[in-house]
Amino acid sequence: MGDFAARLRQRIEDTESALRRAMTAQDVYGVQVEQGELDSLLRIAADHGVDPQIRTMAA
Repeated sequence: MGDFAARLRQRIEDTESALRRAMTAQDVYGVQVEQGELDSLLRIAADHGVDPQIRTMAA
C-alpha cells in the first residue's frame, strides 16, 4: 500500500495547491471544482486508512 498511499498524498497536496491558487484568483468555479476533488481524495484516504498528511523522514 506504500505506493498507493504516496500517490494519494501527492494528489491531495497537488489539489490543495490548486485550491489555494483558485482562491487567490477568486475563481469561484475553480474553488468549487478543487474543493470537490479534495473532498473526494480525503474520503478515499479515510476509506483506505491513509493518513493524508505528508510526512518527511529525517535521515
